[in-house]
Formats: sequence, structure tokens, C-alpha cells
Amino acid sequence: MGRRRRVLKEEVLTASSALREDLVCTPGDTPRYGAGANIENHPQVTDLVPRKFRSIALVLGLGLLVGLLAELAAHNSENLSSIVPVISATEITTVFSNQLIAWASAAILLAAACYTKLIFSLRRHRVDDVRGRYRMWKTASWAAIALSLNTVVGGHAIVARILGYFTPWNLLPENAGWWLAGAAILGGTLLLKLILDVAECRAAMVVYGLALGCFVVAGAGAAGWSPVWAASWPDTIGRALPLAGNLMLLVGSLLFARYVVLDVQGLIEHRATPPKQPVVSEQVPPSEEVEPEQSTKGVIANESAWIDGSEGESEDDGTRRLSKSERKRLRKQKSRNRAA
Repeated sequence: MGRRRRVLKEEVLTASSALREDLVCTPGDTPRYGAGANIENHPQVTDLVPRKFRSIALVLGLGLLVGLLAELAAHNSENLSSIVPVISATEITTVFSNQLIAWASAAILLAAACYTKLIFSLRRHRVDDVRGRYRMWKTASWAAIALSLNTVVGGHAIVARILGYFTPWNLLPENAGWWLAGAAILGGTLLLKLILDVAECRAAMVVYGLALGCFVVAGAGAAGWSPVWAASWPDTIGRALPLAGNLMLLVGSLLFARYVVLDVQGLIEHRATPPKQPVVSEQVPPSEEVEPEQSTKGVIANESAWIDGSEGESEDDGTRRLSKSERKRLRKQKSRNRAA
């Protein structure tokens, strides 16, 4: 009944507007949709950017909850397998911890890719970006898509083994140094550029810095370093910290996308740049005497300005104004020069 009322209301509004505009509708030209279906009444892409910080905090909380549940499942896999003997501890760790974190990371990185693409579509219209720094956001979106695919496939370990087999260098255990070096050079450089670009939004800059810290600690864990407190939680650094870093990338992208959308709408106040001070030319003190060459140049300039006999404006360079008799004498001198 509610839908019927809405449909009838739309039909009445459409018919009344057609009568007001004196439109003659043939059977084939009868409108099939009401005014609510017009494009201007649809939500825009920027409406997907959360405006409230509690929405962003909710995304952060859900991501942390998924990571916590995955780590608890891996830590208590032996106890869970004893309760349900048909499932081994290895299967619980693989399904409810490793794969859960992998798919959650993939979804988080895909969402981050969408928001970085949105930032790119808005930042490329910024008029004061003369160096074109907005292009890094397009690169960041493609990098997030590649990382999303890699979290499920795990191709970095396979590529590292291939490089270690065909080269004489075995960098770190299981050839982890190959993919760590590539991640540090490419990913670290891109993330540092993003941190510098989002410096206007301090919240996004801090969150991106936390993401960088999570990746650095996770890389150290992959290289063989592990703190003492993580001995009872094996593989926690290599499994949970990458998820935390990916989550921080998404939250930072949400924060900066919100900042850019509000900035486009003119709701962000910026500090006004101070105007440049005009260059003051050095003035000659009145106590100094004018050299003869300078006075001669001033007289010649006045003569060229008054030879036509017209009145002119007084100069501010200290030279006196020619009298009427002097102007008359200059006109006669000019006529004699022409006759000669």
C-alpha cells in the first residue's frame, strides 16, 4: 500500500506538471517515471565518503575486530580442535585465521583503491598543483589493487623463490629479502609521497604514518626479528600487522577523501598567504649634490617634453619647470633646425 501511494503521488505530480506546461502527450510519449527518478535526485559518488568521524571509527573498529578474532582462533586452535575432533588445529588456523585475514585484507585494499581513485578524480582539478602531484593517487589506486590480489594469491613468496633459484644471492631465510627490497623501494617511496601530500590533513598524515610503522615492523618480522613478548603468539607479526597496516591505509584514505570533498565545497578554511612586499628603490638623500651629467640629462629630457609648447605635468625628479619664455625660445630653435 505504501508503494501504491507513492506511485499515485508521482503520477499526480507528473500529470499536473504536464498540464501546467500545456504539453500534449501522445500514447508513446507518456512519462513512465516520476520526478524522483531524475539524475539530480540520485546520490552522487562523493556521498559515499563518510562525513562523520564515528563512521570512520566504525570501519576501524570492525577491521580490528576481524584481526582480533583471527588471532584468537589461531592462538586457541588446539583447544578448539579438542572440542571438535573432526577439525584439526591446522585447519582451524588456515581457515579461520590465515584465509580470514587474507580475504579481509583484500576487501580493505579494494575499498582503499576506490577511495584513492576518488581522491585522484577530485585532486586533478586543483588549480595550484602546478607540479601534478595528483598523479600519485592514480598510482596508489593501482598499487592497492595489486596488493589486494597478492594477499589472496601470495605471489611475492613465489617470485622471491624464483629469483633466489636463478641468482647466487639468497637474501634472508626463504629468500624473503627479494620481496622485502621491492616493497621497501616501491611501496615505501609511494607511501612517503602520500604522507607528504596529505600533510594538510593531520589526521590522515598520522594514520598513514601508523600504516608505515606497521609495515616496517612486519617486514622486520619477516626478516627474522621477533620480540620476546610475541613468543607465545607465533606468526602474529607476519599475519596481524599487515592487516593493521592495510586497515590504516583505508582509514587514512577515508580521512583525506573527506578532507578533499569538504575542501571542494569550500568548507575548509586555509591560511591566507601574505602579499609580497614591494621593492623600494633607493632614494638619493637631499643633502647630496646632483652631478652635472645628471642635471644635463634632466634638462634635455625637459626640452624634449616641452618643444611642442604644450603644458605638461611637473616631474618629481627635482628639476624645475620651464618658463613661458624658455618654451618660446625652444620652439624658435626647433623651427630653425627644420629650416636648416
